[in-house]
Amino acid sequence: MNLFLRKTEDRSKPNRRDFLLQSSCASLGITSIVNTIAQMKLVGAAAASQAEDYKALVCIFLNGGCDSNNILIPSGGSSAARADYAAGRGVLNIPDSQFDYSPAVNNGYWDGSTNNNTSQVTTRIAPLNGSSTSSLFDPPNRTNYTQNQFALHPGAYPLKTLFDSGDLAFIANVGTLVGTQQITRTNFNSLPASTKPPQLFSHSDQQVQWQSSLPDRPFTQGWGGRIADLVAGLNSGDLGVSVSIAGANSFQIGAVEQPYFMNTSGAVTSLTGFSGGSPSTAYGSALRNTALNPDYGNPTALGPNKYNPLASRQSLTSAVDPLSGTNYQNTSAGWRLRALEQILAASHDSLFTESYVGVPKSARYTEGLIGAALAQSTSPNPTLEAHWTNWFPAGYGQTDLSNQLKVVARMIAGRSVLSNKRQIFFVQIGGWDTHTSQIPNATAQNQGYYNLINNLSRSIKAFSDAMKGIGMWDNVMMFTASDFNRTFTPNKSDATGGSDHAWGGTSIIAGGAVKGGNIYGTFPDLTVNGGIDCTGNRGRWIPSTSVDQKAAMIAKWFGLTDSQVAQVFPNLSRFQSDLSTATLQARNLDMIDFTV
Repeated sequence: MNLFLRKTEDRSKPNRRDFLLQSSCASLGITSIVNTIAQMKLVGAAAASQAEDYKALVCIFLNGGCDSNNILIPSGGSSAARADYAAGRGVLNIPDSQFDYSPAVNNGYWDGSTNNNTSQVTTRIAPLNGSSTSSLFDPPNRTNYTQNQFALHPGAYPLKTLFDSGDLAFIANVGTLVGTQQITRTNFNSLPASTKPPQLFSHSDQQVQWQSSLPDRPFTQGWGGRIADLVAGLNSGDLGVSVSIAGANSFQIGAVEQPYFMNTSGAVTSLTGFSGGSPSTAYGSALRNTALNPDYGNPTALGPNKYNPLASRQSLTSAVDPLSGTNYQNTSAGWRLRALEQILAASHDSLFTESYVGVPKSARYTEGLIGAALAQSTSPNPTLEAHWTNWFPAGYGQTDLSNQLKVVARMIAGRSVLSNKRQIFFVQIGGWDTHTSQIPNATAQNQGYYNLINNLSRSIKAFSDAMKGIGMWDNVMMFTASDFNRTFTPNKSDATGGSDHAWGGTSIIAGGAVKGGNIYGTFPDLTVNGGIDCTGNRGRWIPSTSVDQKAAMIAKWFGLTDSQVAQVFPNLSRFQSDLSTATLQARNLDMIDFTV
């Protein structure tokens, strides 16, 4: 039984199984420490001190199925794409006039000096790889379909600034595909089930298939986990590759490497009953130097930042401090922690007992490593915190997603404490299962879909600014993913209308190595009940680019060889022959500078 295959309809709300999975694996403590650390030992917090050797992937999962039809939108009044958009979107239509607007008070934007500027802005964009007469991303047989006139959702102004600066790009119409046969509207219903992703419009199935990239196989590992297994050898520290700030997921499950779960505050819970000192710190009432971590191997020579729980003490009858030869204070807390850690350091005849003790032992050690990495950017940290303050002004308030990305930023900022060269992070934002009231008020910047897009955009921009501030933007690759897109047509004609489960959708990719300012792949033909509307008349677009194609390029940038990419994505050859520049350019997928 795969515990990560969770069957719930609304993926934005936790259920009992989600709670048990995430709460039992997310924290340390004298009890939960035993349940956690087999994973904690395998996961990493930060990476090598040589910045040029470090690379991080940051997956932002839009849980519930994001309506990406309203992220990248045809604009203007003359293109066929805009006409199709206006005709098909119904109550979900974003009027062209809303792309030029003045933000509401307390919802303004950072302009470099003011963090709540409410001057007029625009979300209109002009992709560099398009023109008014011919674009690389126009759909086949729809010459000059878009006229290179696009805008982002009005809540996505921060993304517009990243797009314009060349730091962000869009991949149009990506989705899960098996690839054994080309799928068209004509053959969709007649093709064997084996040629199409199973349970195509199911939340849980499509989440797992996107995160595994193998729709035609039972789940065993995620593609992030398979990558982690291959790059783990680059990390010389005691920690692993994958960190989730959003609990259990399939993406990071590997054959060997498993994710370490953290919470949105970045805290790693210590053993209770040992805090104190001035200022109060974990183990402050028990340890002389709380910056040191235990080495349970009773070494003859201690490594840096270590102490030996088995170190000899003075005679109890001595007038001096009897624990003066150790790192423990001569307090009740010091004696208790010393006793506990000496038990952990002991050897046991029973393999079961030895394995059981190894779990809290690893937990205690990992706790110190994670804490040391986070301590490099203690929160609140004025330098790091400023980027989130800039994009989340007073009155707006920071969010769960922004706090998740802030933890990722702190981990990357603290990379020099450890010796990992590769890290894979997973964050998540729910609420995208917008069957009802998707746009309760088209211009309300704190409601419905608008609020979700606003939150996503500000969080990505704050993280980007933070990475640029520490000189690590070239070392980071961010990308979004979701269960699926949503139907182009609404399910009602009034303000209570929303959208339903669909297929191919737009994805975001950002980072210093991204060839930004472009739209990659093929923009969908927005013809409802025709074109690539896979079945019926709801606007469920057949993907033109597979998850494998997008993910393979990310993996290659991360350092995998072409043969390793083929190992991680065995279905890739069904969609394209290789990752050569010529092949990527021919498919309008040349989106990453692999030399960065």
